[in-house]
Amino acid sequence: MQPAILALGSLPLLLAAQTAGAGPETRVAIAEPAVRETSLSGFTRPRAELRLVAETAGRVREVYYDVGGTIGDDGAFALLDDTFIRLELEEIQVQQERLRTLIDYDGREVERYRELARQKSASASQLDTLEQTLRNNTHELRVLGVKQRVLEERLQRTRVAAPRGWRVTGRAVEPGQLVKDGEVVGQVADFSVLLVPFALTPEQHVALSASGNSMRLRLLDLDREIAARIYRTNPGFDPVTRKIAVELALDGDVDPRRGGLRVQLALALPERTGAVMLPEAAVDESYEEFWVTREGGERVRVMILGRTRGVSGPRVRISAPDIAPGDRFILPDRE
Repeated sequence: MQPAILALGSLPLLLAAQTAGAGPETRVAIAEPAVRETSLSGFTRPRAELRLVAETAGRVREVYYDVGGTIGDDGAFALLDDTFIRLELEEIQVQQERLRTLIDYDGREVERYRELARQKSASASQLDTLEQTLRNNTHELRVLGVKQRVLEERLQRTRVAAPRGWRVTGRAVEPGQLVKDGEVVGQVADFSVLLVPFALTPEQHVALSASGNSMRLRLLDLDREIAARIYRTNPGFDPVTRKIAVELALDGDVDPRRGGLRVQLALALPERTGAVMLPEAAVDESYEEFWVTREGGERVRVMILGRTRGVSGPRVRISAPDIAPGDRFILPDRE
């Protein structure tokens, strides 16, 4: 099966009623620039990949997914042991309870000594000492609150999170294994969108961009065609290869949805030889030679370079020194 070709633009058969030449309603065909087919191959890959890193040191308690698994709604890949963090939290909570009790007591003492000071029954220095003790305990309680939030954040980070719906492509730990802070424990990828990277010459990039929404690729491993679109184009330029990095996204259902599927991209590029395309009916054969007739009646000998099938019927690629794109040739009516 031949791969689909991405045309540089719409190349319709241009016919017009003319009064000159063979008759009052002679049809003509306009020569169009010939194109050559170029095929490029690539491989599918996920839209994005993410390394999963342990954000705290500890022993692995559970690993929920193996390679190939899909991350569930909870968004957890693995869980580290959190025993010591919970014990530290418990200690902080005990200290907070003690300080709250002291603050309540100090508050009552301050109020009592204020009343005594107004009655001249207690010295101002005693009141100042009690107020300072109350402030110190209040500040210490706030410090413990900050430490509690730090421990709660560390507790959350014992859960190695991963985006929901992504698939596991790497698993580097097992239950019971000790990991360090910052150690890679796994890898996941987003296969909801399959991308195919290509490195294109400027000429190929122009042809690809001109295809618009009619772009189609062939999945060689699955022996089928699928619609595609330009996902992103790198604005940079490789000075060594002089090519442009382009990624195409596959549209539609692909099964299996994975990386490494072979993809073929067919492009139609303009020829630099000066060859043109005409409907096959515009070419006459005589004694193993081929001729076309200009709109004014002049016959021109041409060389056939190839044949193809267009939207409007069979077409031929021809070459002659005196023929250029835009020239008009008689298209006779044939029964």
